[in-house]
Amino acid sequence: MTEIAKHVPAEAAVEIHRPDLHEWAGKLAAAHTIGSALCGTSFAPVHFRGKPDEAAAAILYGSEVGFTPTQALQNLYVIGGKPALYARPMVAIVQNAGHEVWTEAKSDESVTVCGRRRGTDHTITETWTIDRARKAGYTNNKKYQTDPQAMLYARAASDVCRQIAADALAGMAYSVEELELAGEARDTGRPVVQAAPVTAESFRQPAPVEAPAEVAEQDETPEPKITQAQQRRLFALFKAKGVAEADQLSGIAHILQRPIESRTAMTDAEYALVTDRLEALPDAQAGDES
Repeated sequence: MTEIAKHVPAEAAVEIHRPDLHEWAGKLAAAHTIGSALCGTSFAPVHFRGKPDEAAAAILYGSEVGFTPTQALQNLYVIGGKPALYARPMVAIVQNAGHEVWTEAKSDESVTVCGRRRGTDHTITETWTIDRARKAGYTNNKKYQTDPQAMLYARAASDVCRQIAADALAGMAYSVEELELAGEARDTGRPVVQAAPVTAESFRQPAPVEAPAEVAEQDETPEPKITQAQQRRLFALFKAKGVAEADQLSGIAHILQRPIESRTAMTDAEYALVTDRLEALPDAQAGDES
């Protein structure tokens, strides 16, 4: 019997409310109203913009794991028809449900994450090493070269969370990182974000022009912004690929298929998409950058 199959003491059991179809339909209608209002704004990630049905489904699923509507849109992805979260939001849900998750040890070679279900004294421990990831075929993913510690943590943490609190996660079977490694995210062009084909010439084309907004209030929504660390990596990639500063903004807009006012005005999913496309370009030869 595996650790995940061990009996959970009665005091740790969680009562699950199962709404009937009428109640569920009412929640879906409410989620659709909210999703329709949000998916037309720049606050919504690009993969939900203009898609009220998908936004409603994400909001409804998010409510089952304790997300507000805005948290659901910002954190949930659908890859290959499967709902998924990045590992850190997964940990947050489990901890918010009263369970314990902590990092026991971490390095670029090995990460150990532990967890304990609320009301029990049994500790689940998961260790992911570079060697284990290599045997599983995961190290072909470039992120294992650029940020191995984060990738090992994602695997260990998501394994622990599912073992100690499958109910808190509403039975979610995968993290985004796992689906990416399995190749499913690649098949859909990265977490449900559709992107145009990219070549070096893409970065010299005019950026898409946005039609005038019908609702002026939408312009007041603050633009997303990537972190300083992400900015440094993005600019380093531009330099390595020989993309001139004058061409960078239009190139990003071409990838995202939307106007963009600043090279830093992207969501995390959009940033990941842009950097993936940049990494796929050949490196510039000496003297190529203008």
